[in-house]
Amino acid sequence: MKTLFDWTASIGSHGQSIHATHSIVEWLLVGVAACTVGYAFYKAVRHTLYPGETSPDHVKWRILDDDEGRG
Repeated sequence: MKTLFDWTASIGSHGQSIHATHSIVEWLLVGVAACTVGYAFYKAVRHTLYPGETSPDHVKWRILDDDEGRG
């Protein structure tokens, strides 16, 4: 773990790269997180474009029905 001095020294190194080592577990976690985010975006777009609510007694029909509640 880096100390505060190490962090400030790396900031002041004027863009020189610091070689970091990453374990396979860290890359696996990054991969799982990327897949999870990608799947969440896919499901959000899919359910936005194709909600699949075709049942005539679904609540959306009560909202969209202009005749209900009037008269």
